[in-house]
Amino acid sequence: MRIQRFALFAIIFSAGLWFTISPSTQAADMLIPVDPGGLTIGEALAQASRNRQELATLRLDLDAAVLKLKHAGLPPNPELEVEWDNLGGDLPADDVRETTVSLSQTLEIGGKPAARKSKGLAEINQLQREQDAVWLDIAAEIRMAFLEVLGARERLILQQEAEQIASELAGIAHERVVAGELAATEETRAAARKAEISAETQRFKRLLAEAELDFATALGDPASAAMTPAVSLSHEVAIPDRQLLLAGVDNSPLLALRRSETQSAATGLALEQANAWSDPAFSLALRDIPGKDGRAVSVGLSIPLPFFYRNQAALAEASAAAQKATTNEAAAARRLHTELIKVHTVLVAADQEARTLRDEVLSRAAEAAEAVREGFRFGKFRYSDVLEASQSLVTVKARHLDAILDLNRAAIMLDRLLGRPSLAEISRNSSSVSFDRSNP
Repeated sequence: MRIQRFALFAIIFSAGLWFTISPSTQAADMLIPVDPGGLTIGEALAQASRNRQELATLRLDLDAAVLKLKHAGLPPNPELEVEWDNLGGDLPADDVRETTVSLSQTLEIGGKPAARKSKGLAEINQLQREQDAVWLDIAAEIRMAFLEVLGARERLILQQEAEQIASELAGIAHERVVAGELAATEETRAAARKAEISAETQRFKRLLAEAELDFATALGDPASAAMTPAVSLSHEVAIPDRQLLLAGVDNSPLLALRRSETQSAATGLALEQANAWSDPAFSLALRDIPGKDGRAVSVGLSIPLPFFYRNQAALAEASAAAQKATTNEAAAARRLHTELIKVHTVLVAADQEARTLRDEVLSRAAEAAEAVREGFRFGKFRYSDVLEASQSLVTVKARHLDAILDLNRAAIMLDRLLGRPSLAEISRNSSSVSFDRSNP
């Protein structure tokens, strides 16, 4: 009877182990629904794109920049002036009150309207690129929080498996003590170990609840606190070629943001150069002399003489900003190149570690643990031997899970550097997102 119970337990344990370590064969099968009431990664990203205040603020800034560009080409307002002469004082008797109405208009030279338009377009482009970069940070945060929930869920499953094994061993120890085959101290050790693992299980449940709360917070909607990821952890990620990654580095939205900053600084310098030109003003005046029933028309032209102020301070500031932006762009390109290599290296290393643990270590550790447990039932091993073998299996499983999580984290960071998923893609489809890879 005991042998039948043990065989049944071994079959159940082996099946659970197989499902735990067996990877998906195709990328499209990596996200397997497990909770109809939860969120897919596409739904989570779409919800964050609507709720996150960072994006809402940038949209307001973008609307203001568009309105600013709309009026960038308008000329300066004309000035209307009314002047009354001979209102009082020691004047001859025949002098009468005179009224002069004049209208003056500043004439912009040096290409100021065109420079303002170019500056406005550059500011809009920079805000759009900044919006893309902010979204990539948000998307990476959402996917990381999504992944941490999946990881916490997997750790809890492993812990529950360990708790089940501890309970089984405690039962075997009790049976052998009753049969007089084992010292009572061994049963006490087994019971203590079972209680210790049960307490650890409660800790993993708490960590899962915290991960789910962090995920809901990242979504930016308090009402989503009850939502949880509706998929299971992806065990495989496609590894892209490093040279292809480096060849496409110029298309990264993070580098595009730096280029837009350089362009904006360059248009700012061009605008200040145009502002260095002093604008002349044309005036037209009409003087009315009521006592003599006469009117006179006069035309004037004023030209500021740039002897002292020629916009020197603003020019110097704009020139420094342009040089700084160019330097930052070059530095960003080098930094992005280095980060891509680093993340790709981590991706490859994590993939190799996960495959090695899965193909060469996990199965052997499972076989060893099962053999020792069966030998313990028949008195061939001590409880300490069983405990060591079981703990070794749990450790290997946890290490394999850590490698899988590192693999997915590296994939998420790689997508952030490459600009996936884009905000435009999320906006087009609010229910799901199509990734080059199906990892979280």
